[in-house]
Amino acid sequence: MYSCCGSNAPIVYKLKIGDKITGLLELEQAFMDVRDLNLLDNEVAQKLLEIVGYKNYIPECAESEYRKALLAEYKKYIAKSK
Repeated sequence: MYSCCGSNAPIVYKLKIGDKITGLLELEQAFMDVRDLNLLDNEVAQKLLEIVGYKNYIPECAESEYRKALLAEYKKYIAKSK
């Protein structure tokens, strides 16, 4: 059977940014990459924005909302992985 998306298709992670749900590629990988850096919260938020921005469009006017949402989701991810 033909499938439009192979097993290598990227996973889209849905995250609430401000009042909208946004799909982001490779978010879990960004969390794993940042976890290994042992950064402070404000540094984590900025690094996540940078890494996530490589594969996803982040409007400059929304960077603050993205930082806040990414940091909150990162903290949930870290709590689950302990």
